[in-house]
Amino acid sequence: MVELKNNLRKYFTYFKLLVFGISIYILFEIVDMRLVASYLKDIPLIVLILLLAINIFRSWLTGLRWSLLNPDTSGQLSRWNYFRFAMIAFTYNLIMPGALGGDFVKAALTMNAVKNKRIDNIIAILIDRFIGFLSIIMMGTAALILSRNTPESTAVYLYISFAVIYIALLILITALTNQYLLDFIRTIALKLGKAGNLINRIAEVWNDAVKYFIINKKKVVFGLLICFPIHMISFITAFILARSLNIQISFIEISLIISLIWIISAIPVSLGGAGIRELSLVYLFSIYGIAPEPVTALAAYIYIIIIFKSFIGLLFIVDWRNVGNAIILKARERFG
Repeated sequence: MVELKNNLRKYFTYFKLLVFGISIYILFEIVDMRLVASYLKDIPLIVLILLLAINIFRSWLTGLRWSLLNPDTSGQLSRWNYFRFAMIAFTYNLIMPGALGGDFVKAALTMNAVKNKRIDNIIAILIDRFIGFLSIIMMGTAALILSRNTPESTAVYLYISFAVIYIALLILITALTNQYLLDFIRTIALKLGKAGNLINRIAEVWNDAVKYFIINKKKVVFGLLICFPIHMISFITAFILARSLNIQISFIEISLIISLIWIISAIPVSLGGAGIRELSLVYLFSIYGIAPEPVTALAAYIYIIIIFKSFIGLLFIVDWRNVGNAIILKARERFG
């Protein structure tokens, strides 16, 4: 069983590398990279530094949302933990499947940090991701409604796609909050031995979490509201870069495009969404008559910000707060 699991993981990695390689090959075939290189000189360094700073702030907001949506109110995780784990998870998104790969790292860090209510804290990560996904769908829908330049045929296709996603999410929410279904799962789980006991425990904690959020609806609302500045930072980043590259597109359209890119990147078929993300950007901008070269330069700049933010995320692997406290404690012991 373990060998089969390892083989599947290995083949899946090969598949992601293949998708990444094909995507990059196609990109080089359709884009004049010499022209892209000329565009890469157009943005001042100070602009990139400022955009990097607000994107780090974005991770702090993500940590804040996660803390609000955690049904474990015992305070085992501090605000620093939420921010630190969010930064580390962002770094691992580069090498793990899709835009969700970092959540596995976040779960591992959380399991190591908390002593009690571990399942509650893992459920918080899932709920946080769900709220984030729901909010980007909502903001993408709003951008589509407000868009005046999206071709009618494309708009119809997107409306249908969003409708299908909303229906799927509604079915999922209904199933996960249905008391009869949860009771049925727990009844079946009791007959499955040790594995059943684990399933029963998860179902029990999930049921408690559902009741918690029914009582504390404001936390869900606040979680959704925090998503607005989180996503706006992504939209503003892309818009500033686009205007610096003289890409003539409105803020509404670029918000729609970035929303769609986030949804596409969530599909775990490439390394951190690389390759697929860039090809999707080129295609989506082409709908508005934008040439692929400046769009590829835009994608490169976004990736540069991601890379630098990921390097900064590596620094958070060391808990500098504890290191600082240890230094202060030793200094006090030495000098009285």
